[in-house]
Amino acid sequence: MIPAPVEQLAAAFSQKGHSLYAVGGMVRNPLLGYPISDMDVTTDALPEESLKIGEELGLVCVPKAVQFGTVELIAPDKSWSVECTTFRADTYGPGGFHRPQGVRFSKDLASDAFRRDFTVNAIYQNALTGEIVDPTGGMHDLQNRLLRATSKDPKDILKDDGLRVLRLVRFACELGFEVEERTAAAAKEYAQGLSDIPAERVYAELKKILLSDVRYFAAQPDGEHAVLRAFRLMHELGILRFVVPELLEGENVAQNPKYHAYDVMHHAFRVAASTPPDLVLRLAGMLHDIAKPAMVHKTGRMYNHESVGADMARDILARLKVEKAVISRVCALIRWHMYDLDGRAKEKTLKKQFAQWGPSFVLDLANLREADVVGSGMSREPVDTAERWRRVLSEMRAAGTPFSENELDIAGEDIAALGFAGKQIGEIKRALWLHCAVHPEDNQKPKLIRLARGMVHSGPPGRRG
Repeated sequence: MIPAPVEQLAAAFSQKGHSLYAVGGMVRNPLLGYPISDMDVTTDALPEESLKIGEELGLVCVPKAVQFGTVELIAPDKSWSVECTTFRADTYGPGGFHRPQGVRFSKDLASDAFRRDFTVNAIYQNALTGEIVDPTGGMHDLQNRLLRATSKDPKDILKDDGLRVLRLVRFACELGFEVEERTAAAAKEYAQGLSDIPAERVYAELKKILLSDVRYFAAQPDGEHAVLRAFRLMHELGILRFVVPELLEGENVAQNPKYHAYDVMHHAFRVAASTPPDLVLRLAGMLHDIAKPAMVHKTGRMYNHESVGADMARDILARLKVEKAVISRVCALIRWHMYDLDGRAKEKTLKKQFAQWGPSFVLDLANLREADVVGSGMSREPVDTAERWRRVLSEMRAAGTPFSENELDIAGEDIAALGFAGKQIGEIKRALWLHCAVHPEDNQKPKLIRLARGMVHSGPPGRRG
């Protein structure tokens, strides 16, 4: 269970009179049959002593958070890294800010165990002997697939660090564990501590929650989808109002019963859970109908919610400090998620639109459309529009359709030689590209020149008088 680099570190620490223990997921995961993702260890050595031992071994030593006893020891070839933290006890100030106000280094493993969040994360294994040390009863909870705070009173753990309430949801859904009743009650009571947590930290946890179903592919209680369960827990524990409060506005906002079995909020939960495990799609599913409550309040209808929703989503995601590229993609999906809803668009129209969107966006939009239908609770049959889009896109790819102007077999100077200049060159090239989206067989230089020549007097399509 102990990786070779950690065993070697343990031997070096032992020679200096110190013990080294694996902790957290490094112990928990193998006991559950899951792979180790991070190598976290803890020791009675002070951080400066840990750094010295690492330097003597020729490791790259990074004083990551020395004030909290944490250093990072990295292999010279960067093939592995170990985060090493000194045994400590923490004290927190009022509110739920993540960092402890006071840290007291200790030689006592038990004091370190009871400052950690949940018992299954506070199981230790001596990295030299393999001995398991379990001060908080984590092994019992592991066997019973239960998440429980390490403290006798769960409030002592969950009031100090607001991020722990989100971590509770994440671990419950990643591992498929039940939440101990008193721990859940404490999380609900202290969920407001999230308001003290920087947005970046909240988003980091939200990302993991949205992909909790594929972390370990763990079965959930009652067979519930991990992501749907995560939304349910965040709602029940009062967490959503500190993460995406706009989702709560959709609670009890009814939708057309012909197409929807759920209100706007629960529909959003189900759509997010029904998308493939991709962060962009999960965020788009979560926020695709975010404007519906506001539109109903303002106009009495949900018309144009996709355009308003794209703007609202942009503000929400920016507030969460989401990466700009992710924001752009999510908002584009929301903006177009109602496209060709009735499936009446002509194939020619689809091809021109798909060429401009690009294959990956079309496939994402098809996946979102499918999830939107499944998440309505009314049907699980194949979604005709999504199936049609995939078929059309597949045919376009097979035919060698150009998905950008740069893929045309003609250059700007070829168009200029026909007598076009300035903006006309770009207009002609775009017209040729959209023509080839429908007629990819015409993407040959001689044919393109003939088509362009025909526009000399009439101008490109859409500009003719």
